[in-house]
Formats: sequence, C-alpha cells, structure tokens
Amino acid sequence: MVNKKSGFRAVKIAFFMFNVLFWLMGCALLGIGIWLHLAKGSYGSLLPSHGFMSATVLCITSGVIILLVGFFGCCGAIVENSCMLLTYFVLMVFVFLLEIIVGSLAFAYKTEIEKLIEKELVKGIKEKYGDKDNNLEIVWNQVHNQFNCCGVHNYTDWYGAPKWPDRAKRSVPQSCCVMLCTGQQGENVSLWKSNGCLKELKSWIFEHAYILGVVGLTIAIIQLLGLVASMVLFCYIRKEGDYI
Repeated sequence: MVNKKSGFRAVKIAFFMFNVLFWLMGCALLGIGIWLHLAKGSYGSLLPSHGFMSATVLCITSGVIILLVGFFGCCGAIVENSCMLLTYFVLMVFVFLLEIIVGSLAFAYKTEIEKLIEKELVKGIKEKYGDKDNNLEIVWNQVHNQFNCCGVHNYTDWYGAPKWPDRAKRSVPQSCCVMLCTGQQGENVSLWKSNGCLKELKSWIFEHAYILGVVGLTIAIIQLLGLVASMVLFCYIRKEGDYI
C-alpha cells in the first residue's frame, strides 16, 4: 500500500507539473494573441474573407482552450477530484482528435487550401489595400521586408491597387523596393523585388518543415502522457480513495 501511495503521489506531482507548464503555454499564446491584436493589428487582413484564420485569432483561441484544459488538470490533481480529472481527460481527447482531423484535412486538401490562400491574398491587394479601416498596408510591408519579396506572385500584383490615386499607373508599395525608391511608375523595375511572397513563404515552410514536425510530435507525445497520467489518477482515486 505504501508503494502504491508513493507511486500515486509521484504520478500526481508529475501530472501537476505538466499541467502547470501546459497552463503557462496557454497564457503565453493568449498573451501573444492579445499583443498581436493591439500592437500589430489582425493578420487576418491578409485574408479578407477568412479573418478567423489569422494568427491573432488562432493564438487567442488556442490560448483560451489550453488555459481551460490546464485548469481542470491542475485543480483535479490538487484536490484529487475524479470528476475534474475525467473532464480533463475528455477535453484532452477532444483536442487531440481535433488536431488529427485538422492535420488530416490540411494534408488531404493541401492543393485546394493553397489555391484559396493565393486567391484571398490577391483579393486583399486588389480590393482592400488602402482602406483606412484595416491594417493590410502595415502587414504587407512587414511581409515584404521579412521575406524580401513583393506581391503574391510578383510586383505586377500591385498594379491597379485601390490605394493608388491613378489606378491605371503601375505602382507598388515602397517596401517592394530593393533599394531607396518610391515604387511609382516610371522607375526602373529592376529596383523592385522580383520574387513573389507566396513562393518565398512556401520555401520558408519547406525549409522549417522538420522543426514543425518535431514540435508537432513532441506535443502529441506530451498530450498522450497527460491522458495516461490523468486516467491513472482517476482510476486510483475512484478505486482506492479511502487510502489517499
């Protein structure tokens, strides 16, 4: 019985520490999401018809879900409440299955998703760029500078954007310039970045795919360990609660 009790306490402490880290990760994601919203604006402006896919919304939503799951895990371990542990287990299973479904759908419909993103990016430039009620100009400047690119496919995507006074002129944002220039018609186009941002983004994802894979696998293993630990604690509390 002593060995059982010691084993239970070891699992309980490990489970509690895991959920503290899990809860802190939720706080970090929520904080990042709020910071992006307040300081950088909604990156959903890049996809005008799908703002729910923005980094801001995803960070805040993920943070809230993780905080909720971590809360039930921490409280369930501290008070040794089987109901809270069972709730934690159900929520974690739901999150795990949701990740599998989303990942599978993303892989199965990869081409369709790429086309949708490409279409939405072009639509944002042609219809929304220059509107005072969104942050599209700021976001595109950041993308141009970070990936050293211009437009979705190339700089011609910016021709006829609603921001330009004369939409018939061939103009691009100043962030498309390789060196100091205005991005206005009449300049040598060799001063403008020639690579499209969609291509550069794909290259970046491919180059960092192994990192994404390792992170995803690590998260999955941690979640599985959390599921096992929560069920061990739940079963022990239900079966031998009188000895705890």
